[in-house]
Amino acid sequence: MSNLGSPKIDLTKFLSASPAHEINGVAVDAMQLMNSVSMVSMKLGAENVESVKTLTTEGLSKESRIESIQKVREHLGRDVFELSTCNRVLYVGFGCKSQELEQSIFSVFGIKDAPFQHYSGIDVWRQLVKVCSGLDSFILGELQVMSQFRGAVAMHRKNGLVSDINSSFFDHVVSANRMLRKEFGFTQTTESMLNLATTAIEELLSEQETLSSVVLGFGDMGCKAVETLLEFGQKDILVVTRNPEFSSQRHPEISSQVNVISFDEWTDELIQPSLIISTIRNIEPTYNSSNLIPSSSSAKVMDFSWPPSIDASGVSKNQELLGMEYWIKVARKVGMEWDYASTIGRSDDLLTNIQNRFMSALTDRTQAKFRAYIYSTLETLAEQWNQSNLAGEGENQLGPFSREIATWICNQEGPFETIQLDEMVHSTDRPINPTLLSRVARDVTETIVHISEQSTLPEATS
Repeated sequence: MSNLGSPKIDLTKFLSASPAHEINGVAVDAMQLMNSVSMVSMKLGAENVESVKTLTTEGLSKESRIESIQKVREHLGRDVFELSTCNRVLYVGFGCKSQELEQSIFSVFGIKDAPFQHYSGIDVWRQLVKVCSGLDSFILGELQVMSQFRGAVAMHRKNGLVSDINSSFFDHVVSANRMLRKEFGFTQTTESMLNLATTAIEELLSEQETLSSVVLGFGDMGCKAVETLLEFGQKDILVVTRNPEFSSQRHPEISSQVNVISFDEWTDELIQPSLIISTIRNIEPTYNSSNLIPSSSSAKVMDFSWPPSIDASGVSKNQELLGMEYWIKVARKVGMEWDYASTIGRSDDLLTNIQNRFMSALTDRTQAKFRAYIYSTLETLAEQWNQSNLAGEGENQLGPFSREIATWICNQEGPFETIQLDEMVHSTDRPINPTLLSRVARDVTETIVHISEQSTLPEATS
């Protein structure tokens, strides 16, 4: 029989294994999680307004939104994450293909088709980072969507729509978003729709210094609209809200500077504003052909709601409605001022660098775990060797020697022979009893061979 040589030891499989970390005591394969993710997404444009209006959860109550997502989750049989903003709707599915996710959405909403874009694996991560960092928004770098994203993740976790393990995927999105925003200096950029509103109000004030303004809704956006008007020195401001008393209590400082009334009062009183700003949320337009805006004065009507709160049929002929399609066109022009194409090109390169660092970090975690295990295992062996009667003066040498052996093993870039390991141990200059040294070589070889025969990295010996 020919000499086949000494047995080979191959530990490289533990370095190429998918990285894992623990969430609530459960080991998570990060790469497997990444590869199992899919997404369908639709950004609002003139060509898909009706589809987005059908699928968005903007305007729904929190309870109705959760119920809608739960239906998609139950139909798919997998965890589902949904995010709706003023200019997009997207769904993320876990453990499924994007086509399966899309079909479940169609079934729940009772539609046959929608112009979704499809993503899978690492491309889902890339696109979500772009969305959250404001690189895919009306205004480049806007902050609002990140806040919406984090709120959506928290809501999905709290209501069991996405498990803690699957939702850890979004933590990596948030981390990358921070790096991207910092690199581009987006950290001080304000909300996109507020930017658009501010610019539009400035243009209107250049034509007439004093406005009679009505703001519909007194939520976050409505409050910011009022603040903007006050900053421009406007005094004649009326806020219309469903519950004036409650709204006034939410924003006492601002409400003390304006008049706050109910929608019924606005309908009953003869008020003729020159500017109407709507921030109310509803599934269907509040004002349409059967319910006209209770004012016939010449006015700019700015609708910042999504879905739209004011239909074109709900305004008078001498009123100009600036709705979502108008803001889309304006935002694209603003994007030109940013040199949008150049910025997006730079962002792709930067995002690729962040992605590479992200993937390297996962790989490094695997290598660190492997090295920690080898050092721990050799240290345990050294404790056993120290108990031998042969240790003698060499007792103080066995601990450092075990780390020396561990370093040699971890530095091997490919398979190696047992005889190489044996020779490494026996070549030491440390004053260790020869008989004990032979035991060290035997124990190390048997232990490492045993480890190499395992399919996964065992737990460290204790």
